[in-house]
Amino acid sequence: MPSAAILTIGSELLLGKVVDTNGAYLGEVLSSAGFDVRKRISVGDHKEEINRWVRILLSDTDLIVTTGGLGPTKDDLTRDGVADALGVPLRFQEYLLREIEEIFASRGFHMTENNHRQAYLPEGAQLISNPVGTAPAFYYRTKEGKEIVCLPGVPGELKFLVERKVIPHLQEAFNISGHLKRTRILKVCGLGESGVDQQIGDLMKMEGNPVVGLLASPGMIRILITAEGNNEKEVVEKIGPVEQEIRRRLGGLIFGADDQTLEGVVLEKLAKTGGTLSIKDAATGGEVLRRLLAVFDGRYYLEGSLDFHYGSPKGEDLDGAGEASDIRIRINSMAPSEGKLKIFEVSIQGKGKEKVVKIPLGGAKGEVETRLAVIAIDQLRKWLDDVSVKAP
Repeated sequence: MPSAAILTIGSELLLGKVVDTNGAYLGEVLSSAGFDVRKRISVGDHKEEINRWVRILLSDTDLIVTTGGLGPTKDDLTRDGVADALGVPLRFQEYLLREIEEIFASRGFHMTENNHRQAYLPEGAQLISNPVGTAPAFYYRTKEGKEIVCLPGVPGELKFLVERKVIPHLQEAFNISGHLKRTRILKVCGLGESGVDQQIGDLMKMEGNPVVGLLASPGMIRILITAEGNNEKEVVEKIGPVEQEIRRRLGGLIFGADDQTLEGVVLEKLAKTGGTLSIKDAATGGEVLRRLLAVFDGRYYLEGSLDFHYGSPKGEDLDGAGEASDIRIRINSMAPSEGKLKIFEVSIQGKGKEKVVKIPLGGAKGEVETRLAVIAIDQLRKWLDDVSVKAP
């Protein structure tokens, strides 16, 4: 499998002004296309740094993909840094200048003098035409068969070029057409990282294809099952038995997969019933409601700051509507236990049933609030699974 590195360029990335979504996108796309992505580096708008990192990455990877620094301003230095690293001069391309002029004219803009900078390419580089922007992309193949691809930093332009032009070119250039790499993500609540490791540690130690790994975050564990194959069917067949075994071992601790969120899963369950979800939160600073509202898509009825209505809008008749169909969840802070742990109580009432869970947590205030919110929402998920809910 050919190796790859991602070099994102722009001082705004280092200053925290912009989140590097391009790097994450490229990592996922290149990995899925059959590349072994080994490094992801961000550098500022400095020619010397670009030069240095291109040389370093070319020494131990087969492919470098850069993003950013191809604009017309003086701090757009990707062309200069890459040319220096390759040991070739920049050459003015008259045809490229005409293309840029035509793009400006087609949009009703006047091209300024500084856009002439974009008509320079490292000698020997091949143009990747950019019909959706003014920043020309290019690639350069070394005599050793390695390649550097330089792409614009505007996300829309980047994705268009990668999906339409770059990936097909790279799969042909590196002879990996048809090779796929996919990751299935199973999401777990109610068991910590060490607990999940105890349950599936033997699967994680297995070498070969697929590979199983863990990714921990406050209140939730992601199980990653990554497989490679020549086509989608082959990859799915490799992932399937491992996923089934993990689900057999962890059961209801797994609440979803891939892009599913805990909050989204809970709202899907709430959508099948009618009534009011009343949240009384004295412990998470409103984090429970905030998380539910973050995935709220308009199918439920919302009223007030702490009362969340789901199903049909208030005022419509529902089978079983009324007090019996309402669900109330309360999250309270209790007295500290021995040591530094604090006791929290999650109470869920409704449908003629009540559940109370006491949860000991410790740590910084913000971390505790996040973990407690996730635990409370997961307790609501399990409660909804346990209670027979009649659809409206």
